Amino acid sequence: MILERRDDVDNHKKRLTITISPNIYEELEKLAKEKGLSKSAMLTIAFENYKKGQKNA
Repeated sequence: MILERRDDVDNHKKRLTITISPNIYEELEKLAKEKGLSKSAMLTIAFENYKKGQKNA
C-alpha cells in the first residue's frame, strides 16, 4: 500500500498532553471546526500569536 505524503505533514512534531477545563475544550473544538483546522493547529496558531505579542510588548 502506498500512501501519499501531504506537504503539510511534519514528521518532526512532538506530542504534548495537556489538561484544560471543559468549557475551554468546547470553545477550542468549536473554533477549530468553524475554521476547518485541528485543535492542534489552533493551539499552534495561538502560541505563535502570543510570541509575536510578547516581542511587541
